[in-house]
Amino acid sequence: MKNIKIIYLAGGCFWGTEGYFKRIKGIKKTLVGYANGISDETNYESVARTDHAETVKIYYDFSRISLTEILLHYFRIIDPKSINRQ
Repeated sequence: MKNIKIIYLAGGCFWGTEGYFKRIKGIKKTLVGYANGISDETNYESVARTDHAETVKIYYDFSRISLTEILLHYFRIIDPKSINRQ
């Protein structure tokens, strides 16, 4: 995939974050998952106990959208001072 880069973003609920980014031109693909917990595995029911953050893996075409633009979108939808992994 030429011109494709990847960034992982945690922004609270991954379904909302993924839905937002899917609508932006230059975003090619998104996947949801969990990151940075205290165990190797987690799921929706145990995420609070495993301390993982809900995360979106974003594939983007850097010839159509810059990392700066992606981060500007990101900071529109999250509160960087939130204690819940945003």
